[in-house]
This record gives sequence, structure tokens and C-alpha cells, in this order.
Amino acid sequence: MRVKRILAVAAAAALTAVALSGCNAVVQDPGASTAPKAGASTGALAGIKLPADIVSKGYIVFADSGSVKPLKYTEPGSDQIIGLVPDLTNEYAKRLGLKAKIERVSGDSVVPGILSGRFDAGLGLGDFAERRKTLDFVDIIKGGQVLLVKKGNPSGVKGMDDLCGHSIAIAKGSNEQAVIDAQQKKCSDEGHPAITVQAYADGPTQTLALQSGRVEISYDDIADANELIKENPDLYQVTGDYQWLAPYGVGVLKANSELTDAIQKALQSMVDDGTYQKILAKYGQQPIGLDKIDINGSTF
Repeated sequence: MRVKRILAVAAAAALTAVALSGCNAVVQDPGASTAPKAGASTGALAGIKLPADIVSKGYIVFADSGSVKPLKYTEPGSDQIIGLVPDLTNEYAKRLGLKAKIERVSGDSVVPGILSGRFDAGLGLGDFAERRKTLDFVDIIKGGQVLLVKKGNPSGVKGMDDLCGHSIAIAKGSNEQAVIDAQQKKCSDEGHPAITVQAYADGPTQTLALQSGRVEISYDDIADANELIKENPDLYQVTGDYQWLAPYGVGVLKANSELTDAIQKALQSMVDDGTYQKILAKYGQQPIGLDKIDINGSTF
């Protein structure tokens, strides 16, 4: 009985020490000092610090519009975001000993939701300079845009320099706006007609605008455009060159650096053991993979 009382007192003291240990917690796996082997997710990576509130609730809340197939999208009648990025996200969250809770919102609501504390992170946002004023980004895959037109290219647009006087659909809250703004200025400076720009909440409504003839061109994500053409080869085609722009990144508040660092380490472990590449291959998206996971690695 005396031994049992001593053990009980020691256990209580240990729990008290954890409760008083401060505002962060360390995720530890005593049996692992290296990343799991390919495909294995046996628990948290060793020695990674996470904010105490994240550890307490046991999950990370992500937000996204879910409008870029096959990267992050929804099936008709469902709000569940699926695809390559959610698969990567679920895996790195698992390696941190957490779950990923992904909420679907409009594209222009993601960053305000992170800033207000409604969400812990953006699932996969364009990592560009304006956003880096308030957020840090763990870059997750390459990103870029391309001009998508109807089959046969009835508008005759051959690239960005041909956009003057034509109508184009872009996504609200995306870096597409900045690119088109720069092109709009070029049209004005050279005395050409303005570009008619229509902003939409997500990719599917952009495509619908192109399909219905409300616009002549959709400024689309490369992966999304390739998927649309694969599914509808008689309806759409790409015109002009691919434009590799800002990578997709997990957007986290600058003040929440522990979460940013933890996600970077977990993703890098996936690159190092080959799990990252296997997930990209599942979706046929190996060309957009990164060799190294950077924080704020974008030049845009």
C-alpha cells in the first residue's frame, strides 16, 4: 500500500508539472527519433513544439473554398473538400499527432477567417507578398495559372498580351487579380481597349461563365485546367504558355510560428521518406511537387 501511494503522488506531481508548463506543448514519440518510413504514420514526430490550444483540442482547423480539382475540390452535393492537398494535410497532421478539420468557405473569406481566429490555417493559399504581411506560408506544392478558352479558341487570344479588349474570369481573393491588374495597366499605357474582368467565388463558377459565354477566357489554375481538358476534351483548351507563379502554401498567422514550424517539419519528413511523392503520383501531379518544403519561399 505504501508503494502504491508513492506512485500515485508521483503521477499527480507529473500531471501538475505538465499543466503549469506554459503556453506550448512538445509532441513527443519516445520510440522515434526520425521520420516514419514511407506510408507509415505511427504517431507524432519527436520533439516538435505545438501551441497548447492546438494540442488541447487535438486538431487543426483549416479553411478553403475547395474549388481546384484535383488539388482541393468537392463533389456535387457535398461540402467535404477532397483531393491532393487534403491528402497531404491529413498525413502531416497525423504525423503531428493531430487531426485535420477542413471547413469550406468562399475564397475571399479564408484570410479574414484566419486573422479573426476562426480558423488556424488556410489549407492551400497562393503564397504572395500581400498575404505575407500578415501570414506565414509553409509552401506545399507549385502553383501557376493558364488561360483556358473554349475549344477552337473563338476569341483568338494567344497569350497574356492579347487580353486587351477581351473578357476574362478570375477567382476572388486570388493572386490572379494582381496579374490581370498589371496587364490592364499595360493595355492602358499602350492605348488598347481595357480588359473586362469578372471575379467569381470559385473555380466551378469561373468555368460556368466560360461555358455559358459570359466571358471569353478563364484565368485558371494549371492543375484545374488540365483536369477540365482531360474530362472535357471537346469543350476546352489552353492558349498561351503556362505561368508558374506563387506556390500554394499553408497560411498561418505570423504570431503562430510554432504551428508554422511544426507543419514545415512534418511536410519535410514526408518529402524525405517518399510519402509526399506517392500522394502526388496518386493524382498524376508529380510536376508540381517540391524538393524542399520552405517557409515563405515564394518570390511573388
